[in-house]
Amino acid sequence: MTSSPIIRDTLTFERKIPATPDVVWRAYMDPSARAIWSVPAGEALVFDRTDFRPGGRDEYRCGPIDSLPFHGVVDYLHIASSALIVHTDTVTTNGDLLAAALLTWEFTDDHDGYTTVKVTNQVTSFVGDSMIEGHRNGHLKALSQLEDFVLFNRTEPRT
Repeated sequence: MTSSPIIRDTLTFERKIPATPDVVWRAYMDPSARAIWSVPAGEALVFDRTDFRPGGRDEYRCGPIDSLPFHGVVDYLHIASSALIVHTDTVTTNGDLLAAALLTWEFTDDHDGYTTVKVTNQVTSFVGDSMIEGHRNGHLKALSQLEDFVLFNRTEPRT
């Protein structure tokens, strides 16, 4: 891998979803649901291991459906049911480190049938701007698709 500048950014995303925190929480904690709503159309995410608990770890592959070249490891640091998730996410390809991030997902009950989901992503890219933009675009799409998933109870990936 050629040397690229190390780039850091803190990205914050917020979306008001018309569902209670328990409903939104279930869509996050279920890996089969997350594999549907968390990836853009034309891409896929496959969990090889899931352990959603403090101290637990998820291992996954993602990217274009026909190749899944990216490997990720999520380590859960803190989980407060229906309220908060703090985890790290490390992404590699062919053994090369692409990015590492600390993410905080906050689920706030708006007491009007809505939940505000706020994601704070402190990401470091070891391959220039591409991973920062990937995190930015990926989380924007994921939150939109999370809302669709909750509203329409999607069970199939987008094509």
